[in-house]
Amino acid sequence: MSFKSFVRENPIYKHYILPMRKKYNAYIESKLDDEAYFIRRHKKIFGYTPDFKNPQTFNEKIVHRILYDRNPLYTALADKLKARIYIAAKLANLDLESEAACMSKANQSKELKEKFQTLADSPTFLDPKSSSPLFAPIDTLTQLLFDTNVCPFLPKLYGIYKSVEDINFDELPNSFVLKTNHDGGGVVIVPNKEAFLRDSKAFREAMEKLTKHLNTNFYTLFREWHYKNIEPKVFAEELLGESVQIPQTQDLDSQKIENGNFHTSLQNFKVPDDYKFHCFQGLREYYVQLTANRFTNHKRTILNKEWKLAPFGFLYDNTNRPIPPKPNDLEYLENISFILSKAFDYVRIDLYYRPFYKPQKIIVGEITLTHGGGTERCIPNEWDAKLGSLWHMKN
Repeated sequence: MSFKSFVRENPIYKHYILPMRKKYNAYIESKLDDEAYFIRRHKKIFGYTPDFKNPQTFNEKIVHRILYDRNPLYTALADKLKARIYIAAKLANLDLESEAACMSKANQSKELKEKFQTLADSPTFLDPKSSSPLFAPIDTLTQLLFDTNVCPFLPKLYGIYKSVEDINFDELPNSFVLKTNHDGGGVVIVPNKEAFLRDSKAFREAMEKLTKHLNTNFYTLFREWHYKNIEPKVFAEELLGESVQIPQTQDLDSQKIENGNFHTSLQNFKVPDDYKFHCFQGLREYYVQLTANRFTNHKRTILNKEWKLAPFGFLYDNTNRPIPPKPNDLEYLENISFILSKAFDYVRIDLYYRPFYKPQKIIVGEITLTHGGGTERCIPNEWDAKLGSLWHMKN
């Protein structure tokens, strides 16, 4: 054991010195403006003083976007509810085989589809100075948000609430997920409503967690300005995934606590594989970050356009990993990513892929503008600069 490891494992350090250091660092950071905060943080993580006004690396460009690129569209897309409007509009005219199942519901679906297509075609749809719904108060958008359920590439929206006290569980299906729209991590997975409501401890902890998220401005935690002015809501959404039997030898208690999923049935629940498309210049260049078995045997692999291992990883070594099978619908995944990303010089499009699910195999999860908040080291390190060279920032 190294001397550093010995010190860190010492009970005096863990229970007294470390908490004091954290409080002191938090106090110092609270006195810094945003630019000084990010410079200090970058030096701690990457070991050098960055120039965010003239960024070169991938992570520097992420922080440059946070500090200086104050496009109100970023706030709209960081809002998990308003992002549904963008996705439904941009994908309204996408001609996929699975769309027929959605359109078979008849004329009302067709009218709603045309409504979102009209939005997408409007030259002012992405203009913050216009009357676009992306920039309207969220309380005025309730019907439009529920209309997004016509989009086959979105999870079904069941309810929108100002507080956890407003949630009417009688109106929700047997399985669902509760989320906060204005931050990260405000998620409670409910695979079985009856069991969840019966478990008073699980229910109380879940409501306390969501309330804490509702009362916290995400900007104050990580200084990402585009979260600052999102109006906080809780919403109930379709739960994507399936119940599976997981070997009892796997200990999931720590993962349950860490991910905030309090219900024990999560042990038998598997989310779909998550395909995160890192799109540069509207998919001219992209890498796929594939996350599988998120709550059980978490594996993450990065692949290039040829579906070979990428020569880098975020936070880990990506070499010598088994290459997962190429999805049969990779062209569809690419097409959706292209449509959603072409307005940006860099963006991450998160897609859930369910190859055996009918009628809809592909669901859009999130549109992420600041991957990792600019904190994830590339391994090997030179790929931070190589990825940065792919990102041709717009003026």
